[in-house]
Amino acid sequence: MSTTHLTPSTAGHREQAATSRNSAAPAPQGSATGGGVLALVLSGVALLTAPVLLLLPSIGFAPALAAAAGIVLAATGLRGATHGRGVAVTGLVVSTLLFVVLLGAAVVWNLGVAGPAIRDYAELHEAIDRVRSIVLGA
Repeated sequence: MSTTHLTPSTAGHREQAATSRNSAAPAPQGSATGGGVLALVLSGVALLTAPVLLLLPSIGFAPALAAAAGIVLAATGLRGATHGRGVAVTGLVVSTLLFVVLLGAAVVWNLGVAGPAIRDYAELHEAIDRVRSIVLGA
């Protein structure tokens, strides 16, 4: 039966070695999964609301803004992450593609179709105002 006796110098040496190993280890990094999932959710919301909101002048840019928020969330999730990067990269790619498509559609619709039509037809202007009040609850 052997017993190990630690002298004060041995105990201090072991404690110092353990402390130096712990301080030398890198700080754990977070996962990028949360930002990626939020980016994909915002992309889904943008895609589902786009058919309705794109028809309304000025409000039609809201789905593109939701996709832009997805880009920011995915990029923020990727920064400094060590794992879970696949979902964040997917969210970044999907959000970026949706942003480009929805922004282009909103610009073409507002400048090429809705703007001239609203200026030319008073009945259409009234209908747009009615739909806008229903959607915005005003």
